[in-house]
Amino acid sequence: MTYRTSGRGDVRTALLNALESVPGAGARVLFASPDGTSPLYVGLEVFGTQRIGLLLYPFRSNRRVTKNRPGNENRFQIRYGSEASWHEKQHALASDIAGIDTTIVLGVDPDAGHFVGLDSSLYDPLPMGISFEYKQERVEEALASGWKVFERENYPGTRRGEARSRTGLETVVIFHPAKILHYIHLERRARRLNLDGPLRFKLAESLGGASLDELSEIGTSAGSAGPHDLEKAFDMSSQQILNLLSSANRLHVAVRGRVAEWHLERQLESMAGVEEVLPLDLDGQPDFEIVTQNGSKIRVECKNCSPKTTASGQRRVEVQKTRASKGDATSRYYDVEHFQVVAACLFPVTGKWEFLFKRSEDLKPHAEYSHKIAAMQTLDDSWSSDLLSVLGE
Repeated sequence: MTYRTSGRGDVRTALLNALESVPGAGARVLFASPDGTSPLYVGLEVFGTQRIGLLLYPFRSNRRVTKNRPGNENRFQIRYGSEASWHEKQHALASDIAGIDTTIVLGVDPDAGHFVGLDSSLYDPLPMGISFEYKQERVEEALASGWKVFERENYPGTRRGEARSRTGLETVVIFHPAKILHYIHLERRARRLNLDGPLRFKLAESLGGASLDELSEIGTSAGSAGPHDLEKAFDMSSQQILNLLSSANRLHVAVRGRVAEWHLERQLESMAGVEEVLPLDLDGQPDFEIVTQNGSKIRVECKNCSPKTTASGQRRVEVQKTRASKGDATSRYYDVEHFQVVAACLFPVTGKWEFLFKRSEDLKPHAEYSHKIAAMQTLDDSWSSDLLSVLGE
């Protein structure tokens, strides 16, 4: 979604000047979308060979004395369009599922000369109309050192029943324009590794003092020499991380579920008749949405089958959520309409990353709640390894 904007030319100029003025980076703006639209798309070349795509959502920040507000407060408001449009639909951030372009949400004070970086994963969709406040003391520390990392509490609101962050805290970075590459690499690594608030905070602290040589290695490919980003973030070797996963049963189960999704995604992409596979990495959503050749959109939920068979040797799969919501015992069970197909991964039984599929409407219903799906499903002959035959295509 793009927005028309006005009166923000100096904000755009401040960002473009910062991108091209990082000392020693040899940065060059190859392309920038015109003034008057947001997000600002920038194609950037750094270190002579690396190219980065940026989707920038900048908001003007300033320090103005406001009645009934602290005198040392800076603030910016997250807003695009008319107030009436804020509530018509969700304002999702533009993002690149391939991870080539990086989405960044910023407060920009072109007069005072500092930027405020927000965790883009927490501001998607954009909470239109809210104000973001921060103290002048933080700004002075940032301008003195170039980089200031701190945590800020966030609370439920009238439109949001829960805090934006699961911990109730979000990591914020105020930085000098000369440190904009540091912030870009922070956001790229945090999103690529899906870091939570505490790990993002630790990474931000470590990047503040990074040299340009260190920054030039952050965007290298996974096959290059040197430690993986996750090893750096956790301060552990790859072998230590693997040993930790193997020794902790809950971690092992969680990772195995994600690995099953990884294999399923690649199998879906290779299937004849499947045009597009979209991972839905969102709480409360199925794992994938696929688009078939005839234009059908099908949501798919991935589940690992039980490693234990029944007394008669039948395989089973558990089709329910990890936990129920408070005050609603039925919320742990899936509605039939929540997804169209469940994919049961057979690895726990066969040791192979194979999948069987079945439509949700054909699954066994819950004994007490007819609109819900029963938690345990038997993998009988009604399941198929051919997804399109299950869909009737």
